Amino acid sequence: MSLLQVENISHTYRSSNRLWRSGSLTTVLSHVSFEIERGQCLGLLGSSGAGKSTLGKVILGLEQPRQGRIIFQGHDLYYADTRAARQLRRDLQVVFQDCYSSVNPRMSAEQIIAEPLNNYEKLTRDEGKRRVGELLEAVGLKADDMRKYPHAFSGGQLQRINIARAIALKPKLIVLDEAVSSLDMVNQTRILSLLSELKATFGLSYLFITHDIKAAHVISDSLAVMDKGQIVEHCRDKSGLADSAHPAVRELFASVLPEHPRDRGLGRESAIKQ
Repeated sequence: MSLLQVENISHTYRSSNRLWRSGSLTTVLSHVSFEIERGQCLGLLGSSGAGKSTLGKVILGLEQPRQGRIIFQGHDLYYADTRAARQLRRDLQVVFQDCYSSVNPRMSAEQIIAEPLNNYEKLTRDEGKRRVGELLEAVGLKADDMRKYPHAFSGGQLQRINIARAIALKPKLIVLDEAVSSLDMVNQTRILSLLSELKATFGLSYLFITHDIKAAHVISDSLAVMDKGQIVEHCRDKSGLADSAHPAVRELFASVLPEHPRDRGLGRESAIKQ
């Protein structure tokens, strides 16, 4: 059985209309289905407004869909009993795009990372500090950094702290919602490398939500493309996406600019693989 099964998910939003105190229904997801296997990363691509982040919220249990099911580790995420739901929440973590708004500026790095540990595990103060120190080192920071507050870190360092918090409970699946999009190119490369290392070390599975086809190609095992709330391409072999003729896929390839000017006469697919 797959780790995550997304089955025929549809979702709508009601737009407000002050004059009539009602609004029209807007479809944001339409019959979306896919699976993620254990230890695999699915890159979920699409332009702004394609429905990617809404789907991420549905998978995380933050928004209940109008139709369909989310099956995680064999349990229906929205109809699991209390005990199963608690375990599912532990095994399903998230890293958001904005590393700054994802943390409380008044909490130290130790408090930020220890938050999920305090919620699910009964650790002594010394055990907690040791675990936080190990997690900081696992994401390429120093154990002593636990004393610092968010303002003392760069964006790339703070995203590492968010990743440390996400892996603290050794989850089975992490949803990465535009997790590198706000970082500069150097930090993007470093975080993608870190995520790949952590995936191999801890046997993690990822849903990597992004509009950046180049970043998705680096970290993903398979790729899916969303457009207007639907999956329009799904390639289990990520290299196969280059053969797609769908306009949404071609638009993603067209958005890629090679890093060096001398390469800008190359095809977009070649630039992605560099």
